[in-house]
Amino acid sequence: MNWFVYAVPWSLTLISLIIAYKSMLHNFQKDDRENLKEDDLKFDGIKEGLLKANLKLDQVCTTTSETRTDIKSLNADLKAMDKRMTIVERDLKTAFNMIEELKGK
Repeated sequence: MNWFVYAVPWSLTLISLIIAYKSMLHNFQKDDRENLKEDDLKFDGIKEGLLKANLKLDQVCTTTSETRTDIKSLNADLKAMDKRMTIVERDLKTAFNMIEELKGK
């Protein structure tokens, strides 16, 4: 009976330490899972932000391409107008020369 008096408290202490250790491990694992979930949410937010940024960049790229096409079209129109203006100036000069000749006669 003498050993029973010492064995019961020690066994209860040992059982409580085991339970405390298991509880601590469970809490650490739970914290790790919660931290992973929080990190996943943060990464999801970052991914969503990157997707929005990529969409905006695509829109800017499209707008830039359209603007570039418009500028090329305007340059072609300016070249055509320049040719027409040159022809009109030449014809006008010829017409003034003919008028001067007719005045001189």
